Amino acid sequence: MNIIKKIEEEKCSIDELKSFLDDRNPIVLYHTMTYIGKKGYKTADIEEKLCKLSLKRESEDKLLGIYKISDLAIATMIKLWEKEEDIEEYKHINEFEKGTVKRVFNEIEW
Repeated sequence: MNIIKKIEEEKCSIDELKSFLDDRNPIVLYHTMTYIGKKGYKTADIEEKLCKLSLKRESEDKLLGIYKISDLAIATMIKLWEKEEDIEEYKHINEFEKGTVKRVFNEIEW
């Protein structure tokens, strides 16, 4: 079964979702992170993987348009842990990048 379809049909385990966070495909990462945010899956493993993804800010880390994988990873962490100031990765980005994170956060139907 296609990974995206499996996520959309809610037929994947939390362990599978964790493994999908290691995928290089930005579409798989998008669906995985938004699903994790919607379901509120807060585990240490997921937090660790989101922290790693939050460092993906290079041009090759494009998600869609101006958004990067890191923007969605940070937005997902905000959705799960709620306080931006508690997210270390958020503290280390500039104001433009913070605005991008907020835009992607607001565009997702959590």
